Amino acid sequence: MPMHLSLNLSEFGRHSGAWRHDESDVSQMPNIPAYVHASVTAERGVFDQVFIADTPVHSRGRTSVTGTRLDPFEMASAIAAHTSSIGIIATISTSYNEPLDVARRAASADNVLGGRLGVNYVASTGDDTARNFGREQQLPHDQRYERSNEFIDVVTKLWAASPQGGLAGHEVDHHGRFIDVTASLEIEQPVNGRPIIVQAGSSPEGRDLAARWADAIYAGGSTLDRAQEYYADIKARAAAYGRDPDSVKVILGIMPFIGRTDAEAYDLHTTLDRNHVEGADTIGHLSKLLEFDLTPFDPEGPLPFDLLPEVKSASVSQATLFTRMAREESLTLAETAYRSYVGGLANMQFVVTGTASTVADVMQEWYEAGTCDGFAIVAPILPKTIDDFVDLVVPELQRRGLTRDHYEGSTLFDHFGAQAATEITPARSTADVR
Repeated sequence: MPMHLSLNLSEFGRHSGAWRHDESDVSQMPNIPAYVHASVTAERGVFDQVFIADTPVHSRGRTSVTGTRLDPFEMASAIAAHTSSIGIIATISTSYNEPLDVARRAASADNVLGGRLGVNYVASTGDDTARNFGREQQLPHDQRYERSNEFIDVVTKLWAASPQGGLAGHEVDHHGRFIDVTASLEIEQPVNGRPIIVQAGSSPEGRDLAARWADAIYAGGSTLDRAQEYYADIKARAAAYGRDPDSVKVILGIMPFIGRTDAEAYDLHTTLDRNHVEGADTIGHLSKLLEFDLTPFDPEGPLPFDLLPEVKSASVSQATLFTRMAREESLTLAETAYRSYVGGLANMQFVVTGTASTVADVMQEWYEAGTCDGFAIVAPILPKTIDDFVDLVVPELQRRGLTRDHYEGSTLFDHFGAQAATEITPARSTADVR
């Protein structure tokens, strides 16, 4: 299989300083044409998919600096009207939705898209999110993943029981720890029996969920060694569930700052970082992330590792990542705080800055070193990054025989070589519910 390519969509880009760039137009929100342009361009580059992130936070006073949070299923339909082959991944929370509603919406969208839909399941975190849904606090970490497992199990059962080929569907009767459903899905089964299942997770519970269910897994890897460890672990976990490890595609996030010269690329990178960090309280940001007040400590000294509490409500993955970075790279508190803040999603991915040849060199090195089955392009600024990537980097990757130069099918199952619903192993279709 060729190297898989995915694009992380937004209006301005995933770098949190992109909205302040001279090329960004903040007057057009929601800017549907921006999403469409990026998707059409990615299809021209023969990408497998575009990815629509989402969160149910929507807290007072908190806004996204990467674009408008429109509903991902509706956004997928808008993009599909202008494309014909590229897959579209919509994100859904397993913590604050009900399986029947998600199964119905996703089946509807997948039929509209002709089998090009994927669903990215997220175990949402944060007490702010919980309060949006009438709950005082979020579920504990392990219970969030228990609910996710049960949620995905019920959704796939509803799809499997839905009408197909003129035959009536049947009822699903499920009574588990978190979900009670006695219902039938009165809508035609998705094109391949189900949409592609996408997941992301770096904690042990997140890795296990991904290995159990996902066709594609979004991964972050700040170093090659870490990415190799994650890749090997996911494949081993998938095999333990009786799955073919090659059927589980690990898609590694990469944030490329591309220029026609190295100087141009570094200028873009520096400008966006400066835009984002100007006036920011980076140590305050890290304090919230680690759930510990770091302001009394010397910014030029190390993190007070022995005093840090176990993170409960913030992102466990991010807290673990930056604490580990600080320890392994002997970073000062100020350096760790800067890393945790500047760039937004850049701090969770590995970054490459340079010409198209440099970007292709790094992607080839990491791909051939066993870190991934492909890459998620976490574009620092849109549309510039996807335009440059498709015009400059894709031809270089194609010349090296690393990526496809045409689509061999029109569904995400075709792009990933995934198993149709009728081929799902018993380990997946009869997931334990406790």
